[in-house]
Amino acid sequence: MSRLTSVSLIALTSLSLALAGCQKKAEGQVVAVVNGEEITSNELNNELAELNVPANVDKTRIRAEVLQRMVERRLLAQAAKDSGLDRDPTYINQERRMKEQLLVSMYGKKAFDTVAVPNTAKVDQYIASHPTLFGDRTRYKLDQIVFDPPADAKALQPLTGMHSMADIAAWLNKQGIKFQRGGNTMDSAGVPPEVMARIKALPAGEPFIVPNNGKIVASVITGSEPVVVPTDQARPLATQAIRREELNKIGEERLKEAKAKAKIVYQAGYEPPKAPAAAGAAPAAK
Repeated sequence: MSRLTSVSLIALTSLSLALAGCQKKAEGQVVAVVNGEEITSNELNNELAELNVPANVDKTRIRAEVLQRMVERRLLAQAAKDSGLDRDPTYINQERRMKEQLLVSMYGKKAFDTVAVPNTAKVDQYIASHPTLFGDRTRYKLDQIVFDPPADAKALQPLTGMHSMADIAAWLNKQGIKFQRGGNTMDSAGVPPEVMARIKALPAGEPFIVPNNGKIVASVITGSEPVVVPTDQARPLATQAIRREELNKIGEERLKEAKAKAKIVYQAGYEPPKAPAAAGAAPAAK
């Protein structure tokens, strides 16, 4: 085939695609066509559903406004593609990650829909066996010291033998480690019961040190107040907690099965880290 013929075929193909785009009509399930790309009523309804539009609002006006935003977004996306951004490695990597996250999220939601709603007896048993979440739920006042972790975690070993915030602050100053100090709160409902038990077992004024969001946090309890959870609120919360625990079990089992079937090869130096020894530290207070 001559080069001229090849060029002619390419031109004809491009022309055919352009004509096909022009022939698309905004009718039926298609609410708009942007340079040959359709926007469907299903896409529009999904975006409207995320807005939780109040019943007394003019839905026709809102629908038109949302559709216009979708059209403008589509135009900008097309312009970005025309500039070659859809071939940029950064875009390709982020697109893959977002797709994976969406699939995992939908996979989890589908699994959650299969988890049975527990009966009243099971819910009440859960409430009784988790006092820090319900009957004995407590909000603690904290004095905290927050600082960046050193490159070598072993450098923090001296902190394990310190029994006051003053000692920790003095040691950090001596090491030239900058830190921030201030008040915070910790809700017992946000801490695993076994960890909360260890914290409560500490002598009065004894700090506990934990990692949190890339920081090291030293905390000491300075006060507390009960958090009353009415029964009409406790049962729905317990129901959701039971279902989440069941969902976690399903997720762990499915991941275990997937790993057992998978063939995973790591480059030298990129292997998963070895499992650490049982940690005695509590999760950071939030």
